[in-house]
Amino acid sequence: MSGEYGSGGRWGGRLTRRELPEHDARLEALPERERARLAEIWLYRALTERRVADSFGVIRAALARRNAPAELVRLAERAVDDEYRHTELSRLVASRFAGRELELPARLDLVVPEHAGATPELRDTLFIVGQCVFNETTAGAYLEECLRHARGELALAALRELLSDEIDHGRIGWAHLASLDAGARAAVGPWLLPLAYLNLRAWNGETPDDPEQTPALGEHGAPPAASIRRALLDALESLIVPGLAELGLPTGPLRAWLAAGAFTDRPPRELV
Repeated sequence: MSGEYGSGGRWGGRLTRRELPEHDARLEALPERERARLAEIWLYRALTERRVADSFGVIRAALARRNAPAELVRLAERAVDDEYRHTELSRLVASRFAGRELELPARLDLVVPEHAGATPELRDTLFIVGQCVFNETTAGAYLEECLRHARGELALAALRELLSDEIDHGRIGWAHLASLDAGARAAVGPWLLPLAYLNLRAWNGETPDDPEQTPALGEHGAPPAASIRRALLDALESLIVPGLAELGLPTGPLRAWLAAGAFTDRPPRELV
């Protein structure tokens, strides 16, 4: 398999700013069982990246409806392509672990939240905030944690590529929030805790404790679930909540939920 993924495929050339290493001594030394498990993990990562591409299609349309600055609409449009590139990158990494070309399984369905009771304008903003401010900022923290554990050359190259785009994707939501007038921003306030709770619950559901976890998995981009959960909470506490406060949004309920352990096994009292 080529060190330049996607050559000659749908995108007609290189899909990465970095070349993937042709050889990875750590990968080649892995037992078959761990290689197979890593192939599963990276292939599922490809599926989630493809679902995020669908999500950014929704975001692009929402920004256009809200007459957002053209630069933000272009960023969202580029994010769709970025996420398809991430899909192919992750599929290729999975194939390298498997030692054979893997095809993507059926795509994961994107469920767009209804946000019952919100106006159409607010519903657009809530989806943008939920996906970009919460999910993409959290995704950056997740990838940073994966990088902290990674030692394999293939995983390191792929994770750096993924992370370089996620940071820009998160900025779309922050820029949109900052562009809202005071009334529109105030309308977002009561929804912040539900958005945070649902986002963290989704992440916890997709990164459960793995009974097959070994140190080698972490070295190739799949760290233990406990370390991921700590990184996600740190992103909420040190990045997302202070950023929202800086924009004048009410963060008291969020801080109270975090102080109570940021539980996701039941809705916070404010959601009942």
